[in-house]
Amino acid sequence: MIHVFLFSCFDELRAKCTIDMSKLPAERLAEECDSVLQHHKTCTIFLGYLDVGWMLDPRHEARIRNAIRKFDVYMITFHLESLPFSWKNEIDTLYIQKPKDGHAKAIHDGCALQAEPQVEDR
Repeated sequence: MIHVFLFSCFDELRAKCTIDMSKLPAERLAEECDSVLQHHKTCTIFLGYLDVGWMLDPRHEARIRNAIRKFDVYMITFHLESLPFSWKNEIDTLYIQKPKDGHAKAIHDGCALQAEPQVEDR
């Protein structure tokens, strides 16, 4: 399952994970995930920071999703639209850092992240 952080705690997450893939180029992630699946029974994977517009080939996304389904995967992004659509249903936890003044609020209504917002009749 994926654990997504919407704020930066890069070094803390890197230290928490057993496999750090944050320094790998995007085109090598699928190969490395295949290798991890073949050689590990348990581990935690750190993918690092996903930037705006980050893209993979759909075949690579599916291969990486196999590792996501088997292991805990941690990543940081400031933009949820950077995540591949096929990974959004794999998100276990979304961590949000609240501002110190208390204005930000996280609402969890149980729907998937890509669900359409409900429009109330007025």
